[in-house]
Amino acid sequence: MIKVSIASSDSRDAGVTRSLELIDSEVDIPDRPVMVKPNFVTTSNQLAATHVDSTRATLEYLAGKGVTEFVIAVGPAIGTPDSGFDNYGYRDLANDFNIEFMDLNTDDRIPVPAFDDHLNPQTLYMSKRLSESYVVSVCPMKTHNNVVVTLGLKNILVGTLSGVEEKRKIHKGSKAINLTLAKMAQHVVPDLTVIDGVVGMQGNGPIDGFEMPSNVVVASHHGIAADVVGLQVMGYSLDQVGYLRYAMELRNLGVDDIQVVGETIDDAKVSYADHKDIEEQLTWPLQDDWHGVFDRD
Repeated sequence: MIKVSIASSDSRDAGVTRSLELIDSEVDIPDRPVMVKPNFVTTSNQLAATHVDSTRATLEYLAGKGVTEFVIAVGPAIGTPDSGFDNYGYRDLANDFNIEFMDLNTDDRIPVPAFDDHLNPQTLYMSKRLSESYVVSVCPMKTHNNVVVTLGLKNILVGTLSGVEEKRKIHKGSKAINLTLAKMAQHVVPDLTVIDGVVGMQGNGPIDGFEMPSNVVVASHHGIAADVVGLQVMGYSLDQVGYLRYAMELRNLGVDDIQVVGETIDDAKVSYADHKDIEEQLTWPLQDDWHGVFDRD
């Protein structure tokens, strides 16, 4: 069974700490650089970005596991990493931790497979250093304008694409983006996920939505299962979120393979307001067997 924790709290510090304590036995940090990836889709709207308190609590937990050096890496779609680190108060973290602040948009690149708007294979490029690191995704709980929800996995897959042009190339319609995210997830997933839903974003996320005080933090060492629990807490089902359903099927996993610890999904569940384009987003299923398209060279 895959363990995923749910901690109810109106405090980010307490919620993150508790959620990680609940899965502590599952967290094994190898001898690799530790890269912490907040969500900075934009650097001028705090509600759309990972709050520094969630990141600080995650760093404190990792330091307690023996980590002494951190890379905090972001690749904003709107704004610069420096502006985000300044605007969101991340610089102060360096007073307490040994941190390298990194711009993923300018890192050396490695190719990853994807699909274009005709569902033909294309190649995208993402951060090389990410592929060499123990990756911790710390993200807000948000609705999304293309794939219903954006949580820990998408924070890594899209946020580490090398530059704005690469990020544009992934948004090729509902069918293509869901296949692409699942394809990319065969090459990289977060090693540890922390989803901050203390105050999430509902409605027209991932930038233009409004507050949802859901008072919950979800965490797991499994980068797919964490999001599957997170989307259910938001009031959605796995069958609505294509890239996560694909990713689970590719691993021969179902919701019954997940052990939720801490709060139950039913007790934590809220109802996030949908994005206005939800009906278009739900057109992601292919009429034919998706495996045939997915396996194209």
